[in-house]
Amino acid sequence: MNKLIKLSFLAGFLFLSTNILAKDKDFSVAIKEVRNKTVNFELSNAKNVSIYVYNGERGEIFSEKIISNDSVEKAYNMSDMTAGTYYLVAESESKIEKYKITVDEKNVIVDQAPVSAITKPEYTINKNIVKLQMANVIGDVRVSIYDTLNNTYYSKNNVTKDGNLDLTFDLNPANADTYIINVEKDGDSFSRMITLK
Repeated sequence: MNKLIKLSFLAGFLFLSTNILAKDKDFSVAIKEVRNKTVNFELSNAKNVSIYVYNGERGEIFSEKIISNDSVEKAYNMSDMTAGTYYLVAESESKIEKYKITVDEKNVIVDQAPVSAITKPEYTINKNIVKLQMANVIGDVRVSIYDTLNNTYYSKNNVTKDGNLDLTFDLNPANADTYIINVEKDGDSFSRMITLK
């Protein structure tokens, strides 16, 4: 392993308990009945949540931003959509939930449970020490660190412990002024640029 970056796994118990308290106020989605090919759902704690629908090729069909802090009811008419698979996605600053929608000639079916729910990575930066944390992780996560010239300093898959990602990196300013930390999970990629001063 490259000695330029020191990696340490932290216990994460304090992070987990504070993270659960912080996320209690995050949004939740309740899928309601589908009528006349119209998808009905309720979004609770909806402040600053982006909603979008895209097709299987990740082509965006439509999107909107919810500013309200209250519960919001939404209805999206899917009757003009061609038969196929679509996804309803709700995204806030801290998490993403994705629901599968199947459209055929007669019906629209929405899965009640999300096909994926991801808590986004959180970063704590103190000079060149960067802590990377993610809670409630199911499955593999790949973390990579590289600079703007594409030199890779760290790249590892399945770096979670007990469903949590809790890593600390000591980024060496002698190697690069700017590092990019990339976290990949379930086809989604989250990048953060860290500039050392």
